[in-house]
Amino acid sequence: MIEWSSFAIVAAATWVSAIIVITLFSVAVRMRATHLDRVDEGRSNAGLPVAYWTVFGICGAVVLLGVYLIVPALHGA
Repeated sequence: MIEWSSFAIVAAATWVSAIIVITLFSVAVRMRATHLDRVDEGRSNAGLPVAYWTVFGICGAVVLLGVYLIVPALHGA
């Protein structure tokens, strides 16, 4: 028998985490585009590359955590 409440919780968590990762990735892409535009105009903001690479790193870490949780061989379950 399927536990529908558990299924709904997993589905909701999946949707929310996917939306968060996509939004963060989009923000990082926009920050990178803004930085490249500023460099082309001759005015650079040194903090912007640190910010967008940090956000890209967070997105990558979240994706790797998801893969770790999905693949049982990685965590011995």
